[in-house]
Amino acid sequence: MLNALLNLLMSFRMLIMKYRLWNPVILQTHKPLETQNRLLDKILAENKNTHFGQEHNFEKISSYQEFRQAVGIQSYEELRPYIDKQEDEGEAYLNREQPVMYAQTSGTTDTPKYVPILEDTISDYKRSQKIFSYALYTSIPGVYDGKIMGIVSPAVEGNLETGTPFGSMSGLIYKSMPSIVRSKYVVPAEVFEIEDYELKYYLISAFALADENITLIGTANPTSILKIIKLIKTEGNQLIRDIKNGTLEKLLSSAKEVPTERQTDDAIEQILASFKSDPARARQLERIQSEKGNLTFADVWPNLKAIATWTNGSCRVLIPSIQNQLSSSTRIVELGYLSSEFRGNITLDVLNNQGIPTIDENFFEFVEQEEWESEQHNFLTIDQIEEGKQYYIFATTQNGLYRYFINDIIEVNGRFNNTPTIRFVQKGKGVTNITGEKLYENHLIEAIGEVKQKLGLDIQFFIMFAMPDNLQYHLYVELDFAEVPNDDYQPEIVKEVEESLCKLNIEYKSKRESQRLQPVKVTFLAEGTSEAYKRDCIENGQREAQFKIVHLQYEKDCSFDFDQQSL
Repeated sequence: MLNALLNLLMSFRMLIMKYRLWNPVILQTHKPLETQNRLLDKILAENKNTHFGQEHNFEKISSYQEFRQAVGIQSYEELRPYIDKQEDEGEAYLNREQPVMYAQTSGTTDTPKYVPILEDTISDYKRSQKIFSYALYTSIPGVYDGKIMGIVSPAVEGNLETGTPFGSMSGLIYKSMPSIVRSKYVVPAEVFEIEDYELKYYLISAFALADENITLIGTANPTSILKIIKLIKTEGNQLIRDIKNGTLEKLLSSAKEVPTERQTDDAIEQILASFKSDPARARQLERIQSEKGNLTFADVWPNLKAIATWTNGSCRVLIPSIQNQLSSSTRIVELGYLSSEFRGNITLDVLNNQGIPTIDENFFEFVEQEEWESEQHNFLTIDQIEEGKQYYIFATTQNGLYRYFINDIIEVNGRFNNTPTIRFVQKGKGVTNITGEKLYENHLIEAIGEVKQKLGLDIQFFIMFAMPDNLQYHLYVELDFAEVPNDDYQPEIVKEVEESLCKLNIEYKSKRESQRLQPVKVTFLAEGTSEAYKRDCIENGQREAQFKIVHLQYEKDCSFDFDQQSL
């Protein structure tokens, strides 16, 4: 009865979203350049009295061409002094108003980047999230009929010396959603405050497994879903016992130790109070486990309608492993091109996973990939980019990032009315060059996808390093732990990877044929290597929710010792 009432209220809320948010954004897609120009005028007018605005004569700029001439391409390090001074002195150096928090992310130096978050930034993010929610609602019947399992970073991860908090937008939005939405969450927000990585994911798995009626799973990083799949497989019996007894033994054991800064007694008590004994659900899970031999998403959550996560870039190779867990009726939906700096698009066409740039939140410029890399800077606006082409993207945001170079490559993959749709392809740094082959991360991802299909291997994780001194690439592969690598796999993988890379990259083919490049070397990794690598990256400054594997790197740029994890 309660769930039916909540669903009725949710339907009413979605109707309001349609008229207040959805219909206006659809109108904007008919006139994207007009929307962009209007936004640029607004950004310049609102920030003309900031130090940055005065230095670059915002008040005198009346067109995009003048803006491009007045303001050069900016990196975070070029903007950092303005951000730091505004925070320390309280003057409008970069933004017209003081940030209420910062989004923390790793940078090109040892010092993290702190991206200013204004009140309006939060409002815009909530608005975009509501539009995406409506797109899900109208495209996938029943997606909000049950419970929602969301996985986010903590809303607050710490405070600057000034006292201003820093954390994640995803965590902030999770905690500040309307009560009708929060009532559908299966994981309490306090769980995401747990610092112990293994414990946190155990708790997420426990709360999720305890509820049969999950209809939507949402998390930016698909590695989070794979972690839950593995925990259910390896810790299934303990999870079922906890559900039966209403206890969380791992949390109780942890609570006996000294709490960490975020792992407070109040949070632990709230988590324990939220977890209820459910013997009937435990018996149901035991029966599934006995009959099927394991617990898959399709069996434990039969009503699951969709998983919203990243499906592009390096994440796309992880999607087949998730699909193996699902029924044919469960959709995997692109969550959107998101970063700490800005939200790049909103998935409006859920059925085809196509998203429009956030044209009324950020002003975008583009340079064709090959032109930028050959130092030809021919900037294009939203109306000038073409389907099928790849571009470096530059954003001018409403929170102080002007003509910001994020080093991301996007591809135009369609149109929504008159607005191009875009998808994230890879970071610009996912490119290596030993002898002139210019191998892109995207080439490797496609090659591994073909290997998986041809050889029928469940490759859980892979990473490849360029070794210029050896004139060779070294590919590390972690297979599903149910498969035992044998000597036959290695030459087959080498053969298939080589053939795919030669097909995808003519320069690579030329260098291999002339033997200027040696054959790819393949090393199998022990089970759990991918998790160990992820933990190492997080411990060294990467934020968990934004963790993305750069599958193609130079060996010198990676500090993790994969050879120690080899079989």
